[in-house]
Order: sequence, then structure tokens, then C-alpha cells
Amino acid sequence: MVAMSSTRDLVSGSVSVGVPGMLAVLACPPPLCPHLEFAVSAVLSSPVSLTWTGQPNSPGSFYAALQWRAPCGTAGRLAGQLRRLGPLSFDVVEGPSPGCDSERYSHTPELGLHRASIAANGDVVVGEAALRALIDRGEGRETLARGLHRLLGTAWDDVLEPLRQGAHGAPVTWLRRTG
Repeated sequence: MVAMSSTRDLVSGSVSVGVPGMLAVLACPPPLCPHLEFAVSAVLSSPVSLTWTGQPNSPGSFYAALQWRAPCGTAGRLAGQLRRLGPLSFDVVEGPSPGCDSERYSHTPELGLHRASIAANGDVVVGEAALRALIDRGEGRETLARGLHRLLGTAWDDVLEPLRQGAHGAPVTWLRRTG
């Protein structure tokens, strides 16, 4: 993701500050596609029409991607809306802003929603408090390993990676103005 910058609205002349974000709908049943577009439009306060492509690793499902620039916290609001729609698999990523790290929300119908802070190189960052809580439980090596895998989102990556690969090269919709 790129660093935060300000942009000038060409219609009103006002300066708006936003962070970059990306939504990858990795598997969506066809009947949910218009509902998903409506939900995304509501969160971004801008009409959204996605380009849908068949998802080869989930027959009968579609893939779509969207990049935007919007206020900090948009990814969390978007993930919260989308997880309520039904059997969707998606990733939502928001770039860094002053005082906020990059973050990724991953969702599968089976596992639910996972949130992680993301470093500049794309690695998941686990905070000190989460690590200390895991260590303080003191339940042994196996429990520690399971806890670390949960914090890293390993189960979500295991499920979503084939869908991410199946969507490689699909078109991305660029939303130029939001909110």
C-alpha cells in the first residue's frame, strides 16, 4: 500500500485526506453480488459497480476487486458489513495513516472474520499484549503454537490462498472519489 496523501476534490475544491484500501471478494455466490455492491456503496458513500469474474477455485462463485482512498477505519466498517451478507470469502486491506498501522480483515464462511495488523512488507504483526497474554496462559508448547497460528490467521490463509491464486490477473475496479 502507498502512504497517506491528500487529494483535492475537483468539483468543490476542498482537500480530503484518505488512506488507500483494497477489497478482494474472493468467492461470492451470484445472488449476493448486487447486495455486496450495495453494501460497499453504502460504506464508501459512493456508487460502486464491480467487474465480476468467475472464480476457478470455487465453481459457481465470482471474484471482484476494488481499490479506494477513504477515511481511516473504512476497512473495518466494510468488513463488518460484508460478513453479515452471507457465505462470502474476502480480504479487506487498509493502508497506514498517522497513528494507525495497516490492517487486513480476512473472512470465510467457515471461520468468520480475522483482523491483523500488517507491516510495510506485508507480514502480519502480532502485538506485545497479545503475545504476553498467550505466554501468561502457560498451557504448554502445543497450546502456544495453536495460539500463535490463531493470531497470525494461519487457518484463514490456508482457506483463502487457493481463492487468491484463482483470482490472479482478474480485473480491479478503481474508485476515484469516496465520502
